[in-house]
Amino acid sequence: MKKYILFLFYILAMNVHCQDISFALDSIHKSPGTDHSKLKVYYELLNFYKEQKNYTQLGYDAHLLAKWILRENDRPLAVKIVKMAYEAREKADPYDPELLKRSYFNYANYNRTLGNLEIAIKYFKKVIEVSTTDFLKGRTYILIGRCYESLEDLYKSIEFQNKAFQYLKNKKYIIENHIHIGITYTNIRNKISNKKAIDHLLISDSLLLKSKKQYPFKRYQVYNRLANLYQKGAGTVDIKKGFDYYNKALTLVINNDYTIELPHINYNIGVSYIEIDSVLSRHHLNQALLHTTKDDPFLPIIYAGFGYDAKQNKEYYEAQEYFRKSFSLFFNTKTPDIYWLPKTKHMKVLDDKAYFLELLKRKMHTWILMGKREDSLKYYQQAILTAYTCNALIDFLLKEDISQESKLFWRSLASEIYIIALDACHASNNVKDAFYFMEKSKALLLMQDLNKIKINIPDSIIGQEYFLKNKIINLQNALIDTKESKKDSISSLLLDRKTKLQAYKDSLAPFYPEYFTSTELPAIISLEDVILSNNEIVIQYSMAERVYGVAPEAYGMLLSKDKKKLFKIDSLKTFEKNIYKLRQQLNRPFSTSKEIEEYKKLSNTIYNSLFPKGIRNYIKNKKVTIIGDHILNYFPFEALVTDIEKNLYLIEETEIDYDLSLSFKKQNNSFVRKTNRDFLGIAPVEFPDKLISLSKSLEEISYANSYYDGELLSLDKATKENFKKEIYKYKIVHLATHADASDSLNPWIAFRDKKLYHLELNTLKNNADLVVLSACNTSLGEVRRGEGVLSLARGFFKSGAKSVIPSLWSTNDKATATITSDFYKNLSEGQTKSAALRTAKLNYLHNNTDAEASPHYWASLVLIGDSGTLLPQSNNLLFLWIGLGIVLALVILYKLFLKKKKQ
Repeated sequence: MKKYILFLFYILAMNVHCQDISFALDSIHKSPGTDHSKLKVYYELLNFYKEQKNYTQLGYDAHLLAKWILRENDRPLAVKIVKMAYEAREKADPYDPELLKRSYFNYANYNRTLGNLEIAIKYFKKVIEVSTTDFLKGRTYILIGRCYESLEDLYKSIEFQNKAFQYLKNKKYIIENHIHIGITYTNIRNKISNKKAIDHLLISDSLLLKSKKQYPFKRYQVYNRLANLYQKGAGTVDIKKGFDYYNKALTLVINNDYTIELPHINYNIGVSYIEIDSVLSRHHLNQALLHTTKDDPFLPIIYAGFGYDAKQNKEYYEAQEYFRKSFSLFFNTKTPDIYWLPKTKHMKVLDDKAYFLELLKRKMHTWILMGKREDSLKYYQQAILTAYTCNALIDFLLKEDISQESKLFWRSLASEIYIIALDACHASNNVKDAFYFMEKSKALLLMQDLNKIKINIPDSIIGQEYFLKNKIINLQNALIDTKESKKDSISSLLLDRKTKLQAYKDSLAPFYPEYFTSTELPAIISLEDVILSNNEIVIQYSMAERVYGVAPEAYGMLLSKDKKKLFKIDSLKTFEKNIYKLRQQLNRPFSTSKEIEEYKKLSNTIYNSLFPKGIRNYIKNKKVTIIGDHILNYFPFEALVTDIEKNLYLIEETEIDYDLSLSFKKQNNSFVRKTNRDFLGIAPVEFPDKLISLSKSLEEISYANSYYDGELLSLDKATKENFKKEIYKYKIVHLATHADASDSLNPWIAFRDKKLYHLELNTLKNNADLVVLSACNTSLGEVRRGEGVLSLARGFFKSGAKSVIPSLWSTNDKATATITSDFYKNLSEGQTKSAALRTAKLNYLHNNTDAEASPHYWASLVLIGDSGTLLPQSNNLLFLWIGLGIVLALVILYKLFLKKKKQ
C-alpha cells in the first residue's frame, strides 16, 4: 500500500514542474508523524527528482524540507538537505539566481549557527554575488560581520558591517547595525575605537528618539554600552556621564520587566564601583548573582567581578578563589585549586577570548601582589606561568587567518600581558623568562610577514587610498563645523567617498588570496642561543601600558658574554615627557647657548634613566646593539650626553647599532640574498607635488658610486617604475629623495614622476644587504603596541632587506651628503656598517662647531639590522687574488723546505 501511494506521488510530481513545492512533498508532510520519521520517503522523492534531472523541483522541495527539519532542531541534517537544494538550483534550467540566493543564504546561516564560520562566510559572499535585492545584501553583510566577530577578527567584522549601510533602508535594521558596530568597536579597547563606538551608539540613540516606536530594549542596549564606555573606556572616561547612562539602562530594565538583563546591568554597575565604593560594588554584584541560575553562561563573569573587587580590597586569596570558580564555570570542569590553569585546547572554544585574556591578566597581577606582600618566589612563578597561558592563547589567535589589523589588536593585548610578566620576572630576578617575553613582544608579525610570497599590484590602483582617506577626514571635520542646513549634502558626499574607498579595498582583494598569508609563527630565540664576543653588548627594552591609555612601564635587559641583568626604568610619566621634549629639540639645530645647555641637561637625564649606574660601565668602548620599543624608537641613543661637563656624547664612547629583535635578526640573516651588482643610487633631484628640490642628492649617490660600482638613477631616470624593476639586482640600494613615514594614512617615498606607497613595499623583491633611506622621517611612523613603529624602514625589511639606514627627522641634504660619503669610504675599506657610520658621524661632529655640530645634523641616520662588513666586489676579487697568492707562496716555500731537507 505504501509503495502504491508513493507511486501516485511520483506520478503527481512528474506532472507538476513549475509550481513552488510539489504536491507529493506536501502530501508526505501532511501525513502522520514527524518529518524525521518520514525521512526515508522524503529521500526517495528527492532522489527521484535527481534521477529525472528535474533540478528545479528538487531545489524547491529540498529547500523547504531543510526548513522543516530545522524546526525539529536538527541543524546538521538541515545543512545537508539545503546543500542538495543549492546544488540543484545551480544546475536548474532555467537558471534562477533569486531562488539560488535563498538556498545559499540558508546554507550559510545554518552553518553560522553550527559554528562553521569559514563555510558560512564563503556562502554568504555567494549570496552577495547573485543577489539583486538591497535588503538581502544588507542583511548578508551584517551576518558576514558577525561571523568575523566570532572568529575574533574584529576589524574585518567592522568592515563588513559598515558595508551593510549602503543597502539598508529599514530604520530598525539601521539602528541595530549601529548598535552592533558600536559593540564591536568597544571590544577593540583602544582610544580611537572607543570614540568610534560612542559615535555609532549616539547615532542609534538619536534614531531611536526620532522613531515612532519605543524600542525600549534597543535603548537599554545603547545606554548600557555608552555607560561602559564612559566608565572604563580609554580616552572616553566621564564617570558622571557613565553612571547617568547606567541609571537610564537600569530604569528601562525594571520598567519593562527585563529580568534576564538584571545580572548584566548589575554586574556592570558593580564593576564600575570597584575603585569608588566597595559596599555598592558588592551590593550590585550580589544582585547580579541573585538573578542568575546555576546554568547561566554569565555566571563565570560575575564570579570574575567578585575577584576584581577582592583584589582591589587587597583580599588576594579570596580573589584567587573567585577566579578559580570562574574558571570552573567557564570550562565546565572541576578546578582542584587556585593554581589550576587552562590548556590551549580549553581556551580555543571560548566565545569571548579578549575577555578571558583580561581575566587571566587580573589573575596574573594578583599573583604578583601576593608575591610582593609575602616576598614569595612561588607567587611570582605562578604569575609567569599565567603569562605563558595568555601567550598560548594569543599564539593560537595569530595562527588564524585574520586581518592584519586584528593581528595588531591581539599583539596590543599581548603587550599588556608581557609587561606585567616582566614585573614578576624583575621581582624574582628571572632573566631567562624575561628575555623570552621581551623577544616575544617585538616584531613577531614582521617575522611572520618575511615568509609571504611577493605579489604584483597594478600601479593604477595604488595611491587611491591616500586620496580617499584624506577626503573622508576633511568631510568628517566639515560635518562637525557646518550648520545644520548643510549637513545633509556633506553627509551624502561623505557616504560617496566611503563607498569609493570600500570599492578601492575590494579592488585589492584579488591580490591577497589565502596562499599569500603566512600563519606559521616564527621561532623565538632562547637566551642560551645568544652568543656574544667580549666586545659586544645587547641592551633590550620593553615599554608598554598595563592598561591601554595609562602611563606605560619600561624594563631593560643588559646582555654581555658574562653578564645578564634585568632592570626597571622608574618615573615613567616624567621619562615619557622628557623623550617627547628631546625629540622636539632634535628637529632643529641649536641657535643659542641656552638651547645647548638645555639639550645637554635633558639628554643626560634620559641617558641616566636608560643606563642605570650598574649598566654604564659595561657599555664604554664596546659595540652596543640597542633593541628599542615604543617611543624609544623615536630618537638616536648615540646623541645622548653622557657627561655634561665634558660635553661628551654617547657616540664618542660607544659604537651603536639597532635591531628590531634578536629573533628577527637571526631569521632575517638566514635568508640567502643573490645579487649581480653592488650599488643602485636613486636621486630624482626635482619632484612633483611642490616638493622642494634636493640639490646635493646627486652628489651624494655619485660619491658612493665611486666606491661601489653599479647604476645611478637620477633626474628623469629616477622614476618609480625604474626603481621597482632594478631593486632586486643590487647589494646596496641608496634612496636620496623625499619621504614621509609619519603620514599615518599611507606612508610614501617620492620619485621623479610619482610616489611609492607603503603598501607597494609588499610587492618588491628586495635582495639588498643594505638599504639607505637618505630621506625625511623614514624611521618614523605609527607606534603599534607589540610591534613597534610601522615605518618605511620596517617596510623595507618586510620586502627582504638585511639592514636599513633610515632617518629619524627631516635632514639637511648637505650634512647628509657629507656623512653618507664618508660612510661609504669607511665601509669600502673594510669597516663594519655600524663602525663606518659611527666614524662618519664622529668626523662630522669633530670637524664642526657650535650650531653646525648640533645632533640635528649628524644623528638622524641610524643603522638597523645586520652590522657586518660589506666590501665592494672589486675589493673582494682583490682580496681573493691576494689570498690565493699567499697560499701559492706557502706551497712553494713548503716544497723548497722539503727539497732542502732531503738534501
